[in-house]
Amino acid sequence: MRVAQDLDYTEDPVDVPNPDRGAYRGRWQWVPTRFGATPEVDRRVPRAPRTGGYQGATLVAPGVVGVVDGDDLEPTEFFDGTDRSPHYVGGTGVVAEPAVAFLGFDLCEFSSNAFLTRAGGRAFDAERAAAGGVATPEMFRGRTGRTGPLTSYALDVVRGALRRVREGEGTALVKFSYDGNGFAFLEGGPDEHLIWAPEPTQVTANNPSAACDVPGHTEKSWIEYHLWQLAPVLHEFEDVITCVKTGMLGPWGEQHSSPQAQDPAAYVALLDACLAAVPASRPLLTHVGGYLAWHNATHGTRLTFGHLDALPAPAPGTPEARFGFFHDSYAAGWSEDGWTDHGSLAEGSGMLVAPGAPTGFDRDSVTAWVGRQGSVVQGEGGLAPNVCSRLPGAILEAQRLGTTLLNLRHGDYRTWNDVRYTEDLVTAPVTLPGPGDGADPPYTGRTARAVFDPVYAGRTGLEYLRDRLGYRLLLRSSEVSDVVDARTGVLALAGHVQNVGFGPVVNAKQVRVLLRAVGGAARFAAPTDLDVRAWRPAADGDNRPGNTTAWHAFAVEVPMSGFGEVPAGKYDVLLRIADPKETSDRRRGVRFANRGTWVAELGANRVGRVVVR
Repeated sequence: MRVAQDLDYTEDPVDVPNPDRGAYRGRWQWVPTRFGATPEVDRRVPRAPRTGGYQGATLVAPGVVGVVDGDDLEPTEFFDGTDRSPHYVGGTGVVAEPAVAFLGFDLCEFSSNAFLTRAGGRAFDAERAAAGGVATPEMFRGRTGRTGPLTSYALDVVRGALRRVREGEGTALVKFSYDGNGFAFLEGGPDEHLIWAPEPTQVTANNPSAACDVPGHTEKSWIEYHLWQLAPVLHEFEDVITCVKTGMLGPWGEQHSSPQAQDPAAYVALLDACLAAVPASRPLLTHVGGYLAWHNATHGTRLTFGHLDALPAPAPGTPEARFGFFHDSYAAGWSEDGWTDHGSLAEGSGMLVAPGAPTGFDRDSVTAWVGRQGSVVQGEGGLAPNVCSRLPGAILEAQRLGTTLLNLRHGDYRTWNDVRYTEDLVTAPVTLPGPGDGADPPYTGRTARAVFDPVYAGRTGLEYLRDRLGYRLLLRSSEVSDVVDARTGVLALAGHVQNVGFGPVVNAKQVRVLLRAVGGAARFAAPTDLDVRAWRPAADGDNRPGNTTAWHAFAVEVPMSGFGEVPAGKYDVLLRIADPKETSDRRRGVRFANRGTWVAELGANRVGRVVVR
């Protein structure tokens, strides 16, 4: 007989680090390095030991800028937008403990179009301008990489970084690009422009062929060949990869500005190569325009942003379901182009229509469609104050997108931190911008209200949004067998879980039932067939405990023989939720947001107690 368990079923409103979701710790920017004062973001992957690498500048101790290579999961304050280089201080007073490491790999050494330093890119730009816009071979010499295969040393660098993540406590947001540090783009000021297209597939005077010349692979482009080389490494570390950002086009790997980043055919080739190279269990991040370009070529459609409302969510297990989305300049708002957010929401819309034709972009339609995809949504930062970034609009947009990951060291989080989470603020009606609206209200879009959760009353908006990123699971009820026979019995447990986060659990998890002897060291485990990906958040954003329609029931019956030989005694019953290929017994377990249920040494959640006879 199952009996109700005496546990705390209320939410503990604190930061709960969990794999594949939350705030991640991007690199600090604008620090003096041997490459000049550069906005170092991604680790430069070296060709060989003698060429050296650059893993991205970050604060490794108070006031000490150095390199953290692989497992950058230290608790860190959210950034308040004030540059204190080189002494990174978050400035908001709100701390998150990241469970996702940002592994951005800059492959600039392997493209003859990619600059190796910011100074080199700026010098090339000035010299070409002085020569009337004509580039000469001398202008490239010593400033760019060299197109060719990734070396075994380079592959070992990638493998080593992923190994350090596995040996730590987190998972990895993986990105590959050819200009991860933006050396190919002149940023800031009235003359912002692309200096040079960084991809090895862009035919230029310094890169005369896009085709791979490795025997047996001449049908591939260089991007396709590099991904083919990386595939074994990605499969080896599948268990600790949250997602892979398909950032091999454009400066910063953000899929904009360069000719290839505005060419639908380039996205088709890139995304097909990523589908083949990255384990099928892991999401691929692109922007909406890139996905639609791939969809059109794959299915013979002619979709534009104007068709998103009619595009259904993909069926699970299909290639379409593998795509998640990155959102650079997260929650930025109106620009001279309208409510495109001068970030990734509108990126690629222009390449799907004739030059000068309306793109069909509608911010609300885009966010709704991204949310229907039900995959990883990664944001860079931004948060310029506007109706979509201020509370309560920020809550509504994050719920609609299913925001999963945010860079806590990019943008200005004062927008969320300077307000208190109160019922009057949260439930105020918000009218969102419609197509053609200007920067200031009144707006013509839909009007919506967020739902106030009293658990966070009086806390900052930043604390609430921090804790709701991705999934957040709460045990709402639990029943466990009171007594079970060690030889012939069946351990039964059942209960309810509520997902109060903005998004679902995207990557598959295996749920195991653990038995731990009360007051002893004996431990036993048995697998279940529970699928936590079905534990989705409420569609209307009502995560209050009283909304029992958003609770997800679970029930498990495990024959005691499945645990092996279990001696008589009292046992705590726990659920360990982790990747099916997890290599450790305790790391990377999914933690419920209840008080008193997490058992750190087991990486599992206590759901009750049973007597074994």
